Amino acid sequence: MEKDYEQLLEEFRSLKAEKEELQQKYNKLGEMYDELSLSYEDALLLYDRAKESFRMEGELRVARNIQMSMVPNQFPNLPELNLYAWMVPAKEVGGDLYDFFVLGRKLYFCVGDVSGKGVPASLFMAVTRVLFRNIAQQGLSPEEIAYKINTSVAQFNDSCMFVTMFIGCADLDTGRLDFCNCGHNLPIILEEGKEARFLSCENQNLPLGPFETFDFKGMTLDDFRDKQLLIYTDGLNEAENNSHEQFGDERVLSLMSTMWGTPPKEIIETLCEAVNKHRDTAEPNDDLTMMCLKITENK
Repeated sequence: MEKDYEQLLEEFRSLKAEKEELQQKYNKLGEMYDELSLSYEDALLLYDRAKESFRMEGELRVARNIQMSMVPNQFPNLPELNLYAWMVPAKEVGGDLYDFFVLGRKLYFCVGDVSGKGVPASLFMAVTRVLFRNIAQQGLSPEEIAYKINTSVAQFNDSCMFVTMFIGCADLDTGRLDFCNCGHNLPIILEEGKEARFLSCENQNLPLGPFETFDFKGMTLDDFRDKQLLIYTDGLNEAENNSHEQFGDERVLSLMSTMWGTPPKEIIETLCEAVNKHRDTAEPNDDLTMMCLKITENK
């Protein structure tokens, strides 16, 4: 009887040990399940984020295509006019703009740079470009165009954004160039036998947008024929490399001085190549837009 008792006690102890081992395994399985559940939830979260990111990227691609389609890419086919323009945003969408069209025997054109980057700047850019096209088609002077654009955008500009802009009107028969510079980079003018220089502009007006009332003043170049004009945004001269060294005004002027007689398209392509070489592997720090034009005497 005593032997049976000892045997039962041993069996009890063995069963107890097995129960504790099973409990440990059960607890471990519970921990693994919790970890798996957490990973599954994380996976779902990552999936949702990725899906949202892809959706946003798709929408930004559409927005970029719409924005790029807003600026003209068909250039005038006139014997006395050679014009080319190029624009690339630093992000998916940007705030630079350009436009041009011929009205009668006059070429109206502009290059602008909206403050900021991304979607807000692109929306402001779109509004400004439409305003320029609609107002300039009334045959107004550059300073009148600037005044009307400024009045329109300033009325609903709660975000205090602004756009610098160079607005020009060139007479294709006489070569007269009327222009209004609204806080924009000074264009570069190039003529035969001379070093490239900045276009003289005594009337440096305010950018468009911040103040509803401003008296814009224009200037005139009596005969612009046989000269080349480069209008650009600061994505050119302020392009930075990995050491934050800017491309610089002097480098732009030096390059332009070597390109008298070069077609506008080739001038812009040369400048683009030089900027990309200077930037090296650095990401673009700003949108870049350039317009180059030349008017020759119609013989």
